[in-house]
Amino acid sequence: MKTRPSFECWRCERTFGQVVDLEGKPVLLLECPYCGAECKVDMAPYRRRVITVTRDEEAGPSTVGYALPETVKTFKPGDEESEQEA
Repeated sequence: MKTRPSFECWRCERTFGQVVDLEGKPVLLLECPYCGAECKVDMAPYRRRVITVTRDEEAGPSTVGYALPETVKTFKPGDEESEQEA
């Protein structure tokens, strides 16, 4: 699933949008277009399981969707302590 969320750079704190493919691994490595910093984003906290139910039928197979905030914060790669505090 491709989407274009807004990300906030951990270094310069500017917001940028980037098209990303959310299929598979929920960890993204991006580059800030303003300062060139490498940004890490864990999309796992935003994953939501979606089950479609139609009238007179059983529940269909579940799919994975994302409930993204207006701006997704990024972290410095290798800075796991900051991720756990957020």
